[in-house]
Amino acid sequence: MTRPEPEKPHYVRDQFSAAAHALAGIAGSAWASGISMLAVATLLISGLVTGFPTAWHSLVYATGSIVSLLVLFSIQHMTNRQTKAILLKLDELVESVDGADNDVIAMEERDLADQEHIRRRHQR
Repeated sequence: MTRPEPEKPHYVRDQFSAAAHALAGIAGSAWASGISMLAVATLLISGLVTGFPTAWHSLVYATGSIVSLLVLFSIQHMTNRQTKAILLKLDELVESVDGADNDVIAMEERDLADQEHIRRRHQR
């Protein structure tokens, strides 16, 4: 009798996930709002003082794009992670309830035709 191999640790994936989790938490904090307002004010003042040179524009656009992408992917990662957890919990609840239709378990994985068929069956 062979035992199933234990899953290999996903160190890099776990590290990226932890970093995304931390970034999403920081991005949603009151401190982040205050720091971003201070940064915008500083950039505007420095632009006024220097006459808004081309290098200033490049810095503002590049920084804004990079920060936006990092926050976007971090928030998307956290949303996906939370959605998966919620769906697993709901599937567990459906399984545990007597008289529940187990066809709805993992319904999000089914194709649209199956989803529509099950939805119509439940409307009757």
